[in-house]
Amino acid sequence: MRAWQHLPALRTLRIFECAARHLNWTRAAQELHLTHGAVSLQVKALEDELGLKLFERSGKKTWLTEAGQQLALGVRESLDQLAATVSRVRERAAGNVLTLSVLPSFAAAWLVGRLGSFLARHPDIEFNLQSSINLADFRNDGVDVAIRWGNGPWPGLRCEKLLDDELFPVYSPKLTRRKLKHPSQLLELPLVRIKQQTRLNDWVRWFAAAGVDTTEPRRGAIYDDTELALRAAAQGQGVVLARSSLAGGRIAAGELIAPFALRIPAFYAYYLVCPETHAQKPSVQQFRTWLIEELNHSSPLAPPPEAPV
Repeated sequence: MRAWQHLPALRTLRIFECAARHLNWTRAAQELHLTHGAVSLQVKALEDELGLKLFERSGKKTWLTEAGQQLALGVRESLDQLAATVSRVRERAAGNVLTLSVLPSFAAAWLVGRLGSFLARHPDIEFNLQSSINLADFRNDGVDVAIRWGNGPWPGLRCEKLLDDELFPVYSPKLTRRKLKHPSQLLELPLVRIKQQTRLNDWVRWFAAAGVDTTEPRRGAIYDDTELALRAAAQGQGVVLARSSLAGGRIAAGELIAPFALRIPAFYAYYLVCPETHAQKPSVQQFRTWLIEELNHSSPLAPPPEAPV
């Protein structure tokens, strides 16, 4: 049995909070649209149930006991929290709230810079962005929809593939000034590794496609987040096997260069996922429509610019 099952009735606690705030049964009764006697009876019943004196009275003056002060504070905070939760639930059901979960790398590289047009189109939506490498918890975190990078579908969720991706090496101009003529020359430079790519042997796959027989790199830093690996590469720490969807901005800005045009398909893709119960929410449908339009208009899979001579 849960502890809250032993609590006084919510109606009684509401009447107590109002009486404690006004310290006047008549004013409390007016606010609650009750009679003076009803307020008095509920306060007395609460004191009897708790076995505590909550109010002291002397003539026309009423004040809270120490127990009454503590209870009033706790009840007020709990009612405020409950009211906020009910408000959020109502707004969410009405489609006015949208909580999106997305990987930090995709959010930083492509999504955030474009969200302004969605917010301008739908100013009535309260938009919340959760940037995390963890999978969205649709049941407990209040997430409505997520953009996932993986090999869906996922059981119990509606999954819509947004785009595939490709991999190719990039590095900072700070790393080396020489023009690389053959992919094998990358093995002479430090290779920044990403944990997920290490498990999938992506470096081996790219080198094999380039005609270079090698094993998965065993030396150098390993990052569990692609955005961090790209930052490390931009600082000149080494060569990273980048995804097209994430590296375009840094290449265009000259922070990274792509020495070879060869790209290989990534094992994973981007998906828009949500529970079936969320799919019909107006805010989710509006976000999906906007996202598809943006991807069609400005795909993050443009070919990487060639490295400068």
